[in-house]
Amino acid sequence: MKIEYDCIPCIYRQVLEASRMAVGENRKIIKDILNEYARMIPDITDDDSAPQIVTRIQNYIKQKTEKDDIYLEFKEKNIKAAQQYYPTIEKLVKSSEDPLLSALIMSAVGNSIDAGVSLNVDIEDNVKRAIENGFSHSDYPFFKEQLSNANSILIIADNAGEAVFDKLLIQELLKYKVNLTYAVRDKPILNDVTMKEAKNIGIDRYCSLISSGCDTPGIVLKNSSKEFLQIFSNADIIISKGQGNLEGLLDESRPIFYLLKIKCHVIAKRLNGGLKTGDFVFKYY
Repeated sequence: MKIEYDCIPCIYRQVLEASRMAVGENRKIIKDILNEYARMIPDITDDDSAPQIVTRIQNYIKQKTEKDDIYLEFKEKNIKAAQQYYPTIEKLVKSSEDPLLSALIMSAVGNSIDAGVSLNVDIEDNVKRAIENGFSHSDYPFFKEQLSNANSILIIADNAGEAVFDKLLIQELLKYKVNLTYAVRDKPILNDVTMKEAKNIGIDRYCSLISSGCDTPGIVLKNSSKEFLQIFSNADIIISKGQGNLEGLLDESRPIFYLLKIKCHVIAKRLNGGLKTGDFVFKYY
């Protein structure tokens, strides 16, 4: 998905937040980082995606601050919070009329935990709202139809906190006797889940766990590993989590089920159908 001009100030806010997380209120270093982002803006082309631009400036922040995982504490905090809610959500999912649908909704709730949009996340409020309203758009009936004939599923993971809730989705999908692969980021970028965190959460106890080979906050196929690309090409069903992956994949020819919370009007407009910021979506595109 090509970057929109509306994305530029959003990335600026994200850069400022990341800089403060890395160096506190060191105004000189923060100013240097913001100036570097400002220098990048004239060189942004229509062929660039938001994940590519974010990666460039985040790599500069890492270099400038000598911190490889700027969001480590933020990730740990949100993993802990998600784990505290996990028993309650597990009970809700398993006791519902349709556990798979409930697991998909809860997986989308986990997608609310997004440092790319905000560092302030109210997990409890998002859970309550999702239970009350469900998906604003759902291609679940078609998904169930596809699932009945599927042998393999690829889930493209997003942030570290939501990976905790993804365990419920994985368990429900495995009831359909499919080979399931869960793809994570190759290196720390924003609060996206890496191999280390996925293993700590216990994802590898349920399914195959691979690195995408991609260090962008969203899959960019040309930057992905051969292993990932092979699985991506051959999987019967792909579930892409979050906005970053959607931004990286939406213009690709491969049909994908996108599972996310819409966090800005740019994505709402692109997905069409009267959707708006804050909506939970499960859309085949």
